[in-house]
Amino acid sequence: MEFDSKNQQQLMELVVDKVFKKHKVSPDANQLEPEEKEKIKNIVSNIQSEVERFLENQEKKVTEQDFDSNNPQAHVKPQPLARQFKANNDVNTVKTFMNQSKK
Repeated sequence: MEFDSKNQQQLMELVVDKVFKKHKVSPDANQLEPEEKEKIKNIVSNIQSEVERFLENQEKKVTEQDFDSNNPQAHVKPQPLARQFKANNDVNTVKTFMNQSKK
C-alpha cells in the first residue's frame, strides 16, 4: 500500500479552513513576524532530528553486552512491588488493643 501525501495535504487544508472559518480568521490577514518564523523553523528542525533519531534506534537491538559492567545501576535487583508501595502508616503494622470490660 502506497502512502499518498496528496490526500493527507487535502485533509489538512480542509481542517485548517474549518478552524479559520470557526474563529472568523482570514488566512491572508495574519502574517508571521520574522521571529515567529524562526521559532517555527527551529521547532520543525527539532522534531525532524527527533524523528531521525527514533528511526535510527528503531532497528537497534540491545543486549546484555551493550551495558557497561562498571555501572552499578546495571546490577541492582528490582524490589518487589509490595515493598515499593509500603507506606509508613501501613495498616498491617498497626496493633489494636481491646479493653476488657470489668465483671
